[in-house]
Amino acid sequence: MPKRGDIIIRSAETPAELHAFFRLAAETFALNALHSATHWQQHVECAPDYVPGQVRCAFVATTLVGGYILYERSMRVGFVTIPTGCFASLVTHPDWRGCGVATALMHDALAHAIERRLGLILLDGIAGFYGRFGYVDVLDTTRHIINRAHLAAMPRSPYTVRPATPDYAPVLRDLYEQHYAGYCGSFVRTIARQRHDLALRLEENPPCLAYDDDGQACGYLILPSRAPGNRAIEAAADNWHAALALLQYHASIAREAAEIDWSLPPDSPTFYALADHLNLTSRSVHHPDEGWMARSAHLPTLLDCIRPLLDARRRSSGGAAFQLQIRDADVSLVVGEEANAPDLPTVALTPQALVQLLFGFRPAHWIARSPGMRIAPTILPTLDAIFPTGHAWIAGSDAF
Repeated sequence: MPKRGDIIIRSAETPAELHAFFRLAAETFALNALHSATHWQQHVECAPDYVPGQVRCAFVATTLVGGYILYERSMRVGFVTIPTGCFASLVTHPDWRGCGVATALMHDALAHAIERRLGLILLDGIAGFYGRFGYVDVLDTTRHIINRAHLAAMPRSPYTVRPATPDYAPVLRDLYEQHYAGYCGSFVRTIARQRHDLALRLEENPPCLAYDDDGQACGYLILPSRAPGNRAIEAAADNWHAALALLQYHASIAREAAEIDWSLPPDSPTFYALADHLNLTSRSVHHPDEGWMARSAHLPTLLDCIRPLLDARRRSSGGAAFQLQIRDADVSLVVGEEANAPDLPTVALTPQALVQLLFGFRPAHWIARSPGMRIAPTILPTLDAIFPTGHAWIAGSDAF
């Protein structure tokens, strides 16, 4: 068994090292064919936002024993963006599991994110592992289930549905922006990034678009790469006719399924269109220390990014100015125009609490009851105003 000092972690430097990582990751995640590993590697390296060095590998001597990918994206929180490391594909070679490789990789991810001046790290994690490294839950997903028989009894939508082609990347990007850009957890998406993502999906099961009578695209549906599948990866519709057209198309693809399953924000226009016309069941999944989790990385970057947002929300609410301190870190932030006023109330938060507040995962008055917080009761109304709940969502096409 190697000692911790025997494990060296660095970015993959050669084509052979990169391929060895993707081959190990493909085998770990049951993508068994050599073509799958090669295809995955090409997709990552050809992405318009690819940063050389974002594939990090663990070595013992010259043997690759594990690794991960840290994609770099700009995540929206309100009207500001935060440079965010999207942590994915953590793998350890079967012969080296239990030797501290995964732990070493997790520590490296934080150090690498800090070096890159990333404010946050976001991941979609397995249960019971990431909490020990400072990650906290930030999003519970909600799925909406529609009975296929009930859907079959509905009249046909007057809208048409057609598969997307490479030329429709701008249309899909604009619809994504319209329906998902307002949520914390959405990412800044260029047309180049949309075109890259669309090219991958076109090979198996292309997204489809709903069109009204004037030929205007007013909704889209992304299904799993291998149909049939009753669970949509992502959907959005401007109105009921677009939603119905996409649902009916989905049902025609998943012919054997008794239910159609769409994942949607519970306050989205698409959900409201469904709920106003259909009997459906909504299921929110709550699994502590599992799923979408995040932690702070480079705290000065994070605070600099959110400063204008917190100031604007405080002004809108008419709340009091205060000093925000992050416990166990030598950083602070004055929220409010009265920066020179003496004796500002202090809000002392753990980094984990700040992250959950930013995502609106829990309200401030709940966070205040957690160990390690120091929040004066008089400032709680202001915190509830500047950290609203229920505004986070990560669209299926943004998964990594």
